[in-house]
Amino acid sequence: MTASGPPVRRCPVLRAGPVDSLAEVVSRLAEIRESVAAVAPESGVARFTDLYLTITGRIREHVRTGGFFADGAYLARLDVVFANRYFDALRAWAAGDPSPRCWRLLFDLPGGHEITAAQLAAAGVNAHINLDLAVAVVDTGRELGDADLAAAHRHDDYTKVNDVFAEEMQTLLDRFLDAPADGRRPDGPAAGGDHSLLGRLATAVVAVARRHAWEDAEALWPLARHSEAWAAREAHMDAIACWFGRRLLTDLPG
Repeated sequence: MTASGPPVRRCPVLRAGPVDSLAEVVSRLAEIRESVAAVAPESGVARFTDLYLTITGRIREHVRTGGFFADGAYLARLDVVFANRYFDALRAWAAGDPSPRCWRLLFDLPGGHEITAAQLAAAGVNAHINLDLAVAVVDTGRELGDADLAAAHRHDDYTKVNDVFAEEMQTLLDRFLDAPADGRRPDGPAAGGDHSLLGRLATAVVAVARRHAWEDAEALWPLARHSEAWAAREAHMDAIACWFGRRLLTDLPG
């Protein structure tokens, strides 16, 4: 069962402002995860934030260590801009203000549904990649003064994030497919079976979604940021994310 609703909205951390560094992203995600899990451990916010923290923490390790990304500073900035899109959606939703429809599907999901932890986490990934990622890529490139979308090693570093998902996918599937009924994160090794085949499939799906997000960024790049054309494109991306989100958040038999 899911337990989203007013208790989640009342978590003060959801109303916090934007962050400025990758370290702050990791800290904020950890705070959201713990605060929301205390009141609604099976909610979409709790499940997705747990996954998001795992991936972002791994990216931060690669940036700090060096040698993984061609331009760690670019990737770190992209992650900050990207994460702020999620924090913006949470802040607006918590305040009762308008927020993207694909995020509201996850945030507003009522109790009484047999939606699994994996479905909730996947719905968050869908909203964040299919709506937010293209915008974050364009905003970051423009902020850094890039002459075009694929300046320097931008696309190569963007694609390397797929490898981070591949590194963590087995751990994530073990966590979400074998999640305890009470919504808590397992403290020890996962008790479930081998999810390696499903992990490879999930990694491929994420890579395809991220490829389409780059294509959306290519369509957004020549548009003025607050133009009608930009708004229409972003609304279209939201609609597509909603289409996938509704199917991901369908009660499954059994």
